Amino acid sequence: MRFCSKIYLIAVFFIGFLSCNCSIAQDQYPDWSQTFTKVQLDSLLQKYETEKDTLGLAFTYWSYSKNEENSVVPDISPMATLHKSMEFFLAVGDSIDYYNIRGAIGSYYMGRAYIKKYAKDYIESAVIYFRDNDWPSLEMGHLINLANIDIHANSFDHVLEKLQRAEMLNEEVKNDSYEGRIHSSYADYYSRRKQFDKALIHADISYEIGHRLKIDWIEGLSFFFKSICYKAKQQDEKRLEALLKGLKIVENSEILYQLKKEIYDNLEDYYTLKKDYANAHKYANLTLETVEKIYNSKIESDLRSFSDYNLIENERIMVTKLALEKKLAENEIDKLETRQQMYVGVLFLTLLILILLGIAFMNKRAINQLEVNHANKNNQISTLNALIEGQEKERERIAQELHDGLGTMLSRIKILMGKGLTQENTVVMLDDACSELRNISSNMQPSNLTNFGLVKALQDFVFKQNNIQPNIIFEHFGEPVDLGKNKNLMIYRIIQELLTNSLKHADANEILVQIIFSDETVNLTVEDDGKGFDETEIKEGSSGWNNIRSRIDYLQGLLNLHSDHATGTSITISIPLT
Repeated sequence: MRFCSKIYLIAVFFIGFLSCNCSIAQDQYPDWSQTFTKVQLDSLLQKYETEKDTLGLAFTYWSYSKNEENSVVPDISPMATLHKSMEFFLAVGDSIDYYNIRGAIGSYYMGRAYIKKYAKDYIESAVIYFRDNDWPSLEMGHLINLANIDIHANSFDHVLEKLQRAEMLNEEVKNDSYEGRIHSSYADYYSRRKQFDKALIHADISYEIGHRLKIDWIEGLSFFFKSICYKAKQQDEKRLEALLKGLKIVENSEILYQLKKEIYDNLEDYYTLKKDYANAHKYANLTLETVEKIYNSKIESDLRSFSDYNLIENERIMVTKLALEKKLAENEIDKLETRQQMYVGVLFLTLLILILLGIAFMNKRAINQLEVNHANKNNQISTLNALIEGQEKERERIAQELHDGLGTMLSRIKILMGKGLTQENTVVMLDDACSELRNISSNMQPSNLTNFGLVKALQDFVFKQNNIQPNIIFEHFGEPVDLGKNKNLMIYRIIQELLTNSLKHADANEILVQIIFSDETVNLTVEDDGKGFDETEIKEGSSGWNNIRSRIDYLQGLLNLHSDHATGTSITISIPLT
């Protein structure tokens, strides 16, 4: 059965805000349920920043995130403003709104493999807080999302318990949109448990509520769940009808990309089974276009940036602690230096000896510096020789590819044309030759690296390598810095070689590629959970590792390698910006 746990991402953000209907906002602060222009919100932010009004900033960022959530522009995302609002509510001790927004952020994490471990923590903390403080209207929306997490994980033991409690709470709250969500979750649950008749009943109820309230995502989701059931029951005509009705609802929407993608994907599956390959190809292309829109959207970019949010927060606390310890140590050093200066003053009679010793020391240091410079020059020469050797091997490889690939193709075309090769076959073979030439050109100098920069080039490279297995995760943090054409290409080649090694040798389930820009360095990380290797067994003549090390040496970087058979391989490279 084709099914995607991301479907509920269509719903959860809308309901995340609907569940926030019991805020303790005061009249003087903006209300997220009202409409504001960007100019108005920017003016309010400036005002509250000037007045140092933290609560005003919290409510304004909340309203800002609502505006961004309602925007149909793919380059706008509410994630940053949601996080700011949550942090300001925490700072002023407003627990109700803090947990409300925390649960809404958790709903964004649902269904995304790289951050789904945080989704349950965020949403469950909101459910526990509102249950302990007897806020049924706020508990209910987050409780439904908590049930959906279990449904998507196929962990069904406590799903009915959660949904039945949500129904009980709604008997008190009497919110029709929540009722529609509950029945939609039941439809999802029963379809996964292969109880399709029950699933269809709940899908019909969910659709009726969504249609009555004019909530398009509930209507579209109901038809999608019905199509899943009809496929399992081998009722093909009803399946197609449900998919087309769902598509009609969501096709013109600028924000229901996830559901639209799933419907396109299932229509491709339907027409493939019917051997209607023209329509199957049509919907396959629409699926791909929608996936690209989702991947390139600002919200997906923000979620990838926030994927290690908790880890970064912990590291920030640790860095602050280490900075404090360093400051204390520096103070102690300053005190010792002051004492030493006092002792020098007292021991005035030894001044001449100290001067002579100082001169001798300076001479010795100058000699040492000359030796260091000499060693550095030798290292630079060795590095340049290694780079030249790598370039020569690259030229040999390209020449071999031209000879074996393009040269062979052109020779074959020439021979066959002499034997009466048709124009149509000639065009096909020339197209193949052009494609081979483009591949060789792309390997020499990736066009994305020149046109869009290092981060985009690495994203595209990883995306092209990211097949079903292993799962490749790409992360980047900090403001990207243009290191120049040569350095960018060297870093790209380093990542390319390391990722290729992992794909060829590691037998891993997951590979992490990470680049972090800081004020002074660029840090590269390639990790996998594969079978590892013995670091001492790397052959001196290994051209791949020699090329990697020579590029790192040329960039004056540091390499840290750790590998064992239990945890896999972790390679970290630190490259200075200056």
